[in-house]
Amino acid sequence: MAEKKNGYLQEDWQRHYDEGDLGWDLGQVAPPFIKLFESKIILPGKTLIPGCGRGHEVIYLAENGFEVTAVDYSPGAVNHLKSTVQERNLKCEVLNMDFFGIDSAHNGVYDLLIEQTFFCAISPEQRSSYVSTVARALKKGGMLAGLFYHTGEEEGGPPFNTTREDIKKYFSDSFEIRQLSKAEDSAEQRKNKEWLAILIKK
Repeated sequence: MAEKKNGYLQEDWQRHYDEGDLGWDLGQVAPPFIKLFESKIILPGKTLIPGCGRGHEVIYLAENGFEVTAVDYSPGAVNHLKSTVQERNLKCEVLNMDFFGIDSAHNGVYDLLIEQTFFCAISPEQRSSYVSTVARALKKGGMLAGLFYHTGEEEGGPPFNTTREDIKKYFSDSFEIRQLSKAEDSAEQRKNKEWLAILIKK
């Protein structure tokens, strides 16, 4: 599929699911998130996962006591995840909608937000809106635990390149940057391409 300066539309993402073209899907939980849980850096609580895709992190966290709300606007992603949730008899909410359109019922509700290949998937023009939506959803003191994709490619996407400077630029006003470093235990195909960020809502 050709690159699009302003990102994909819903039908573009759905086409990937229809065609089984899910190159971004690791097929597993991203290892840094497992380490964050095992190290007790992220703790069970009300958790929001935007752009959840097939939901590997959703399943892992739900199985480990997190109260998860997952959001994706591709029906292919949501239908797959709902089926998995039902098969495993897990309690979590899966919403088929645009993350930017979550209503006021989500304001100040979440202890934790997991960022995994969503920030890089949206148009860079939406980044400020992403930060404001995340800040709106998190409680004061709530945490964004994120893996931000450093593609090294300056033009085009998705995925759109994310630098350390981008993260500081967009998040510093609303969040304390507790940690921002290259992830040490990324999946093989993402070695040296992920920024691990722990951000605390001010």
